[in-house]
Amino acid sequence: MPPIPPLQLQLRAAARARAQCLRQSRLPSTPRTIRNTSTVTNPSSTKNPLRTATPIRSREQDLARTKRSMYLSASGMVLCAVGMYAVIKSDVFGLEQTPASNQENETELQGNGATRLDGPTGFPGNPTLTIIHDEGEDDKVETGTSSVPYFPTTMKLPRWIEDDSISAVKSGDEINLHPSDEESEEYQLLGLGIRTVSFLKIQVYVVGMYVAKSDLAELQSRLVRTAVHPPHVEEGGEKVIANEVGAAAATSLVSMEREKLRDLLLEQADRGDEAWEGILKEGGLRTAFRVVPTRNTDFLHLRDGWVRGITGRAKKYNVTSGGEFDGEEFGQAMGEFKGLFSGAGQKNVSKGQTLVLTRGKKGQLDVLLWGEKKTAPGRYMGRVVDERVSRLVWMNYLAGKNVSSEGARRSMVDGIMGVVERPVGTV
Repeated sequence: MPPIPPLQLQLRAAARARAQCLRQSRLPSTPRTIRNTSTVTNPSSTKNPLRTATPIRSREQDLARTKRSMYLSASGMVLCAVGMYAVIKSDVFGLEQTPASNQENETELQGNGATRLDGPTGFPGNPTLTIIHDEGEDDKVETGTSSVPYFPTTMKLPRWIEDDSISAVKSGDEINLHPSDEESEEYQLLGLGIRTVSFLKIQVYVVGMYVAKSDLAELQSRLVRTAVHPPHVEEGGEKVIANEVGAAAATSLVSMEREKLRDLLLEQADRGDEAWEGILKEGGLRTAFRVVPTRNTDFLHLRDGWVRGITGRAKKYNVTSGGEFDGEEFGQAMGEFKGLFSGAGQKNVSKGQTLVLTRGKKGQLDVLLWGEKKTAPGRYMGRVVDERVSRLVWMNYLAGKNVSSEGARRSMVDGIMGVVERPVGTV
């Protein structure tokens, strides 16, 4: 092999030197094994979110999760409501318990869960009341609520409310609530109950029905006539007096006839409404409702409840009566009724204060307000002459399906049943 010339050797040496310089001038790089060492040796370290593949939930999964949360929330609310209702109905804290010695005489539970409060004593066969005798006080009846514990078995109302035109007393005037025997008429309690609202049975007021003692014979006569001629018998309605012989001359009812009359008066269909309308529509029977709030309220709240009842019944009865409760005159009478509860200088009605609605011999409606204290004078609220207004207010407590207080209605009917077992004119 021929020797390499010195020039070529020098060129090769220069090329090698240049290559070595280029290799040394490159930036140091990290081997793949070194770059992955931190990931392998420390798997719990935080991953780079840009290199991590996060699974994306589908829209169906989001909807299913939302629906599941809604169902759970709704179920929780329903269970809470049921639990509250169960606690209130079971009275686990004993808030509404009455003494055992008086409980049997005060209330009886009906099939529909309503509370029936017994009518007054004085008529044989009538359920016994718990009468409280206080020295210097009239006989009183326990109402079943601690807010208004007692109602008097009798109350006196001034005779001047029977005047056709009251000129001496105007709306808002103070009146004497303790008139003498010659200036007053005594009324007898027939039955009472508690007005409640909502499924929680929140107590609003205690209401009792009274009848003038001198009109008890008239009430007897009307009840017997209703038993002799009940409505819609020809259309398949049940008779009250089965033996037609001598029915027209009947002056009292036996036990079975009283029960049938009681069922008729409590009937929630049209027969019950017509029976009560026949008893109330004719003049000559003086009755009154005593209303005592169980909590502080105002006239507008009480008025709105009565107006709703009047309006609903007027629409219902117009269908069968040919529009008896239509027309401008009835509208004016309703305006007068609303005006009675403008307060007459007083806006609020305190707990325990007494409001009395009276229905005179001609059906006129008078409203009286008792003072907050026994010694304080009362207040005359005013009068509505149109008897249709008072009739609808009375029907709202006594007749049909949706009455203001089912317990009060049953108590009043029980008290009335004691009247018809006695011969007319003997009570």
